[in-house]
Amino acid sequence: MKKTLMLSVVFSLWLMPVLADDKAGKKETIIKMETIIVEDTQISEPAKSRLIISERAKGPVTDGGDLLTTIPGIFSARMGGHGVDPVIRGQSQNRLNILLDGAYVHGGCPNRMDPPSSYGPSETFDEVEVIKGSQTVQHGGGSGGTVLFKRNTERFTAEKWYRGRVGSGYRGNADGREGFADLAVGNTQGYVRIIGNYDKSENYDDGDRHSVRSAYEVATGNVILGWTPDNETRVELGYEATNTDDVLFAGSGMDSPYTLLDVYRLKFDRSLSFGAVQKVSGRISFTDVKHLMDNYSLRTPPMANMHMRAPSISDTLSGRLDFEAAHGNFLTNFGIDYQGNKRDAVRYRGNSPTKVITSQSFLWPDVTLQTIGLYGESEWLMSDNRRMKFGLRYDHVRATADKTDRTPSDTMGPLAKLSASGLYSIYYGRSSTSEIENNIGGMIHFEQDYLQGKGLFYTTLSRSVRTADATERYMASNNNSKESSRWVGNPFLEPEKHYQIEIGTQLKTKSWGFDSSLYYDRVSDFILRTRDHGASAAGNNATIYRNVSAYLIGGEMSLKRYWTDHLSSGLSIAYVYGENLREDRPLAQIPPLEVSLTTDYKKSNWSVGSKLRMMNNQSRVDDDTLTGSGLDARKTPGFAVTELYGSYTFDMGARIKLGVDNIFNKTYANHLNLSNAFDVDQVQVNEPGRSIWVTMDLTF
Repeated sequence: MKKTLMLSVVFSLWLMPVLADDKAGKKETIIKMETIIVEDTQISEPAKSRLIISERAKGPVTDGGDLLTTIPGIFSARMGGHGVDPVIRGQSQNRLNILLDGAYVHGGCPNRMDPPSSYGPSETFDEVEVIKGSQTVQHGGGSGGTVLFKRNTERFTAEKWYRGRVGSGYRGNADGREGFADLAVGNTQGYVRIIGNYDKSENYDDGDRHSVRSAYEVATGNVILGWTPDNETRVELGYEATNTDDVLFAGSGMDSPYTLLDVYRLKFDRSLSFGAVQKVSGRISFTDVKHLMDNYSLRTPPMANMHMRAPSISDTLSGRLDFEAAHGNFLTNFGIDYQGNKRDAVRYRGNSPTKVITSQSFLWPDVTLQTIGLYGESEWLMSDNRRMKFGLRYDHVRATADKTDRTPSDTMGPLAKLSASGLYSIYYGRSSTSEIENNIGGMIHFEQDYLQGKGLFYTTLSRSVRTADATERYMASNNNSKESSRWVGNPFLEPEKHYQIEIGTQLKTKSWGFDSSLYYDRVSDFILRTRDHGASAAGNNATIYRNVSAYLIGGEMSLKRYWTDHLSSGLSIAYVYGENLREDRPLAQIPPLEVSLTTDYKKSNWSVGSKLRMMNNQSRVDDDTLTGSGLDARKTPGFAVTELYGSYTFDMGARIKLGVDNIFNKTYANHLNLSNAFDVDQVQVNEPGRSIWVTMDLTF
């Protein structure tokens, strides 16, 4: 209570000048640097990148996670062709804030077959903004970064009442076919925008021509109604539906016959003059995910009498009210946001496909996570070439699980009929159905221009707090015959506290572009997924969670050389090092050193380019389940792959792009992997071999 009161006082003192009249006149102009283009990405602000979908040089992607890997410094883990899980600065899952057109989507699969980015078909969005690290407090406690998939519908004028973009694509390796349409009509008073996307892919082959289980089918539809009565007002109402069917996973013991997503959005923006307040924005969304995975619909079960299925749901209600204000040399955002996620998943067993009705585990025992946040962020324009930004955030978190005392009906095996509470008690000595947290984060960011505005130096200090997700806190996966295959969440986890420092610089001249950063992240109460190692009375090496001390340190660098007005080359480097301080061992699932080289030639309406991507071997692993977590599948060898691409734009607005990925048909796997569904073994899936692709689109 004292902490909450103190925070309220701090916010009140901070915002008093914002709510007062702006006596100092208009705000000063912020000097922004020219953009630096590295691969497909525009780097315009420190630790931020923008990917404009219609301007991409590369070919078709399988989902939003696959799209993000085209940005330097973003890695991924895969179980198949769809559901690619992004990793930024060695951090993934809910260490990243991922918003889809303003909506939070938490996947329906306890084993992350459908991470949030999997619901982001690239051609249904206009741009993707990536904010690495803790550069803002506006979107929550994502310590690794924030990813914003955006739809930006331009206002219509009296001169033109329609616009659109349609296209299709083909990926040769997996016989992947994609088609999309983005059509909008309207006038100065409003608009209707309809977006559709269909993507179907078969299994791809790796470099040795071995078929990898990776097929999927996705259909997405989106309707947006906009009201723009004047230049100061915009209201949008939207509905989106995504059906993902028959998804195969080489890295899992189960596949997904279906995943259904429904999203409802309401957004408004209103410019106004209330003291110093210049704009108010509101966002509210509801996402409904229904997911099924089983081991018999799309494959043959490993045992004739061991048919398993796990239906699950994940519903998320989120909203925010945000105010923008200017007072003298201060630009301020402040507001309140809410996020409530409800997840429920039960695993069933049976002797045949028609008799999978015996409850075996309450995986997510009716889990609800609710967060109410207050935030404020101000930018102080200290001079024409110097700026400082500081932010503060408070989150009240409540976690509950309402089915922890439910006992499964399964009677097969000596270890059956354990409730979630029973599993928690075995591994943590007690059980809980409700936990409350009060978390405070903040940041200070400083920028200094140099060389007459051609260069910029920045540094950021931050504290971000991440609460445990539904799986880390309440997972209750029993195993009737193999105790080491249990997977049990910890209701008593402390939230992670990330203390980060980052320094970086940008430089843009006529001939050169340079962007680099170094960061250090000291983590108190890092939530580690590991093994029991006999610590509990059971002593059976089950997968559990506990808090440890850890750190991550790394750096990123992008260099661009503009040889002529048409020819340029690029170099990007990314590296991160993670250490579990409590156990003096490497953190698992840390990507190795990545180096990419690009060359691009653009002239008039055509372009060609190439990319060489090189990954070092990763020998710092935690791959032993007997002494560590075993979350790394192995020590991964390094590799180098090359791709070629080009495009031609016709005068009428049509464009064709074509290229070859993995041109030398290299057999390789990324180091990052995901765990086998409820067998907790780690499986590393090979990446696709050579793939010829082509896309065509028409903008009008």
